[in-house]
Amino acid sequence: MSIDVKNYPVSPPRIVAVATQPGLKPTYKFADPSLPGVIPKFGNDFTFGTGGRAPNGENVGSNEAELKPKMRHLLDYFAINDKSGMANRLFRKFLTKQTQPTLYTDKDFDKAVADHENFHSFVLRALGAPKPFGLPPAAGTTRIHQALKAAKWDVRNLVAPSDLGAPAFNLGDKYDVWENDATGDWADGLGVMVDAVQYVYVVATHYYFDQPANYYYINLKFMGYDVFGLDDADVDKYGAQEDGCTFRRCDMGVGITAWWQLQHQYNYAPLVTRFVVERSMFSQAT
Repeated sequence: MSIDVKNYPVSPPRIVAVATQPGLKPTYKFADPSLPGVIPKFGNDFTFGTGGRAPNGENVGSNEAELKPKMRHLLDYFAINDKSGMANRLFRKFLTKQTQPTLYTDKDFDKAVADHENFHSFVLRALGAPKPFGLPPAAGTTRIHQALKAAKWDVRNLVAPSDLGAPAFNLGDKYDVWENDATGDWADGLGVMVDAVQYVYVVATHYYFDQPANYYYINLKFMGYDVFGLDDADVDKYGAQEDGCTFRRCDMGVGITAWWQLQHQYNYAPLVTRFVVERSMFSQAT
């Protein structure tokens, strides 16, 4: 028979898997009331303030009016193929100068993530069901399917695996060898907006176990979080010592440095970007 899993809500919705960016040093809490049962913690890119000194003394402007167009100039490289305007809207929001870190959402951003091949593979890996329903994990590794099996297919008793690696949106090249232009995610906005995602929380919103048929049906909400901000390591790696560049890679470094200066010298609070994508899936309970 055909099962509409949306007729079987999980109440309350529960997190059934967590993906985290490798190397993340969680320190600063940021609560999202839409996320059930957990408060994410972010690293030094979440900080902001006045009077900060760049690691190597990088400086490309002495006031906000000088720095803002230099940061915005990054869009001319990294969002040249962004037809939806999602990257421009994110930059515009940051440059209005938030006084505290703020949650940022955008429907076009959600759609870009939903259509991305790295996200498609992440969904299948997170479920971890046998083929053709998902991508089974390595032996001894627990994903949602294996956690459900251990819970005797009762989602209420599932112990969520928390060792998933988060996806990244960084396909393509930052600099094309021949044309000196960005490609892929480094031209469609996703690379500069996000690059590597810091967290994805996978939330089961609906679930049905058909015991006679030995199948389960599950609706998963993927809630991803990243910080639109920079830390010292970013400007140390990608920044420019001073303005006046005559080639593109250095010009991009000026934009990165201007961004860092606005955040850490002129008190521009970062944004916490969130995407939300839902997927209904099913598998044999084996």
